Amino acid sequence: MENGKDVRTWPTRLRTGALLMLACVAGLSPLAAGAAAADAPADCVGLVLGGGGARGAAHVGVLKVLERERIPVCAVAGTSMGAIVGGLYAAGYDAAELEKLVGAIDWADVLVDDPARRILPMERKDEDFRHLLDLEIGYRDGRLGIPAGLVRGQKLMLLLRRLTLSTWKTPDFDHLPIPFRAVATDIVTGQKQVFADGDLAVAIRASMSVPGAFAPVKVGERLLVDGGLAENVPVSEVRALGARRMIVVDVGSPLLGEDGLTSPAAVLNQAVTALMAEKTARDLDTLGSGDVLLRPDLGDITSGQFNRSAEAVAAGERAAEAMLPQLRAFAVAPEQYAALRAHQRHRDFDPGLLAFLDVEPGHSPSATRRVAWAAEGLVGRRFDLDTVENDIGRAYGDGRFETIDYRLVQRDGQTGLEIMPQQKPWTAFGKVGLQLDDDFNGRSNYLLSAELVFNDVNRIGGQWRNLLQLGRVSGVRSEFHQPFGDGGAFYVEPALDLHSESLPLWQDGQVQVAEYRLLRRQFSLEAGYSPRPEWRVSLALVGGKDSVRRGIGDEQWPSRGAESFAGLRFGATWDTLDSVSFPTRGTRAEFELLSLQPWANAQAEGEVVRAAFDQAFSWRRYHVLLGARVASAIDDQAAFRSQTFLGGFLNLSGFSERSLTGTQAALVRGVFYRRTGDTSRLFALPLYVGGSVEAGNVWNERRAFGSGTPIFAGSVFAGLDTPLGPVFLGFGRNSSGADSWYLSFGSMLRPASD
Repeated sequence: MENGKDVRTWPTRLRTGALLMLACVAGLSPLAAGAAAADAPADCVGLVLGGGGARGAAHVGVLKVLERERIPVCAVAGTSMGAIVGGLYAAGYDAAELEKLVGAIDWADVLVDDPARRILPMERKDEDFRHLLDLEIGYRDGRLGIPAGLVRGQKLMLLLRRLTLSTWKTPDFDHLPIPFRAVATDIVTGQKQVFADGDLAVAIRASMSVPGAFAPVKVGERLLVDGGLAENVPVSEVRALGARRMIVVDVGSPLLGEDGLTSPAAVLNQAVTALMAEKTARDLDTLGSGDVLLRPDLGDITSGQFNRSAEAVAAGERAAEAMLPQLRAFAVAPEQYAALRAHQRHRDFDPGLLAFLDVEPGHSPSATRRVAWAAEGLVGRRFDLDTVENDIGRAYGDGRFETIDYRLVQRDGQTGLEIMPQQKPWTAFGKVGLQLDDDFNGRSNYLLSAELVFNDVNRIGGQWRNLLQLGRVSGVRSEFHQPFGDGGAFYVEPALDLHSESLPLWQDGQVQVAEYRLLRRQFSLEAGYSPRPEWRVSLALVGGKDSVRRGIGDEQWPSRGAESFAGLRFGATWDTLDSVSFPTRGTRAEFELLSLQPWANAQAEGEVVRAAFDQAFSWRRYHVLLGARVASAIDDQAAFRSQTFLGGFLNLSGFSERSLTGTQAALVRGVFYRRTGDTSRLFALPLYVGGSVEAGNVWNERRAFGSGTPIFAGSVFAGLDTPLGPVFLGFGRNSSGADSWYLSFGSMLRPASD
């Protein structure tokens, strides 16, 4: 076709966003390689499936009735959600399989680009404790920019790739089990772009890129978005395929009444919906008397309510059954229909051993090597979807990529894998973050963070990270992370740190008697080894100077002090938690040994050991986080670096934040929380209610460690998992008689050194 020629070549670079419209796609392995379509009977009909987001699940209900009534389909065209359902149906899936897909997909997971946290590299996991928002502000060629879509669609594209693998040898959509067309829109020219050939997964993906919410897809020289802007119900494309009679399904959203136009977003959406409706009406006016138009009654189901997909399927069935007299006019004999459907089914396939691996080079050699290292174990083994997706996920977790796609290819009679990484366009990017605590007793603190990162500052993947903080901690930290060795498992990291922080001095943890400001100037040179994303060991040379100055308090407390330090720090971390906001499974364990030495006339001496452990369990909506923290200055040296703080929400609740300090500390706790509300809703803010039991204390001598009666504490809280991070409102009380309300904005976990 004329419009299809520009997309005949498979794309090698994709800027992939994620659309909320993948309601009919889930993690089901493809069953077959594409078989050639059978000769269609003369009375075969064309099927037109329109766009409509989650409302498009109604297409599946229509297909169920068409199959039951033996309605032969010889051509399919779809836009957006219609492209998903139509593309998979054309590839050989039947209505029953599509209905299973509707109920199986995990929207909350598919529409998050990053892979599971457990397979992120340790440097990415460390970001969780910097309280940074997951929104990048990039810089390139003198311009600032943000991602072209809220979701890039990495997992979404992998899912489409999985579901369409049976068609990998069928670049001509006329040779699919059912001839197919997908409609997208060129956002630069505004013209309709029809996919008649190429890569089926890419065609579907391009057709469903809602502008703004999801990044456009680059195919050749065209930048493509949702096809609904050009032709939401592609009647003309099925007619061009030669279908003399058509079944057309329109699931577009209705216009809102005046009372629904209560925000700028609603007004903008209304304008787009009105324009699409006007174009759709013109297309539907071209239908003939032999065509059938179905408009399922979807009530108040919106385009984003994927949790109501089952309702939409049922609505599609009802709409088709209401038109049975007209539809049955298309029916064919049972034997004829069975033969047609047998040819239209996909077949089992096995690409066999992967003989080679090609990674498309990008502008960063180190990023290309990162992908090759992650996937090199695939060569010489049988193709396995789960392994391929896991290896690509590990590479994507590096954080430098927009998307990483793959495809099967053949060369000299052998099958191999081609991987197409698309790096982010930024030469540098920044993030911001916020942490807030208030005990409603006149004490509150905040921490604003801004981070600027330069990736690939050299050919071997060096990263320069700079962190600026204001508030409870104010200062700057600059570090240079240089990976090396196979897979980048080894690294060296020089760093400079200059910051000041408030150190309140409390009597019995309840009465503040003074407040100091600590100024720390520190350098470090760290070397580490992290061959797998779950663990890391490191050894660092550290040195610097701590200075304190009293800001509040009477003359009985020292006005100032200073102490230089130097030594070695050994650290080990194991981290498989799925989240640090409201973890449901996994473990995080940290160990740190700081050995302070009198090198270069440093004043601080002694060894400090700190360890922290957290384990999460879940049962349906119920979650438990068990944890412990231990710290000890082994030689009882009262250096600034040997002090450990307790107190605050979930950290001996009832006390104010960091109101207990000592050179020895221990804390054990259990936190219990339950997710409430409708867990199937995609855009709901998860609300948790829970409580904690805690026990611990601090001491100033090692021989006193663990002596006396521990302080027991507990709390009740409600927490929201917001896009800005977790927010808690809670009340805590302890056995010392202290109690407090808390408003806390930040993770319930704390690093061992905090």
